[in-house]
Amino acid sequence: MTFKLFLFIALTSFVLNFEIFSQDVTSDNIVTKQIWLDYNPSYKLNEAFNLYGDIGARTVSPHEWNRYVIRPSIRYQLPKTIFSNLYYRSELHGGIGFFFTNNLSDVNRFEIRPFQGYKISWPNRPRIRIQHYLRLEERFDIDATNWVNTFGLRLRYQAAMVFFLKGDWLSFNNGIYLPVNVELFWNLIGVKQFNDAVRVMFGLGREFSPKWKGEVDIGYFYTRNTVEDVFATNDLALRIRVYYNF
Repeated sequence: MTFKLFLFIALTSFVLNFEIFSQDVTSDNIVTKQIWLDYNPSYKLNEAFNLYGDIGARTVSPHEWNRYVIRPSIRYQLPKTIFSNLYYRSELHGGIGFFFTNNLSDVNRFEIRPFQGYKISWPNRPRIRIQHYLRLEERFDIDATNWVNTFGLRLRYQAAMVFFLKGDWLSFNNGIYLPVNVELFWNLIGVKQFNDAVRVMFGLGREFSPKWKGEVDIGYFYTRNTVEDVFATNDLALRIRVYYNF
């Protein structure tokens, strides 16, 4: 019950802050409010390989677009060949994302996005985990009316920390964890929409069982919506995630 009350207060405060910040809107530095919903399944093939992905929907206010995402991925845990006594974990990631954007005042767009990445977690301990994730994305941005596509290339770096409470202080917070991350984007070749520059997010999550966990994140995104730098948005985002391990 205490966790539900805390979650309700956090969501209410976030919605109120949305309304306050969105009052300041200018033509070239727009403040928007985004909501992201994600379902994140995963399946362990063996000790080294794991299939995972996300299925999601995103929207924005003022209501300019709705976006739908499917991104199947695979993760390979690298063996410890050096520093075997350190508590670290290194992984190779790869996959392909499919993004359909329903634009209400522009043409719809379909994006195909293969990616390759490397992630290292150190320290990787029961109480705290710090991760560094470098990812390269090839972006095929397609106009859904004439199927003409433009090619984009983007490099992403994310630094993330997860702090696990594990029932510290009070019994009710057993399974609760606190994620914080900062992600930087380098658009080597920009596409028509969603040329992100920076994202900062912090959240609250809970592991309900070895299979299920849920997470609520609040964040700030700075995005260059077009290739030109003159049109940019400051996005306040609410992201709700559900994870399931098969």
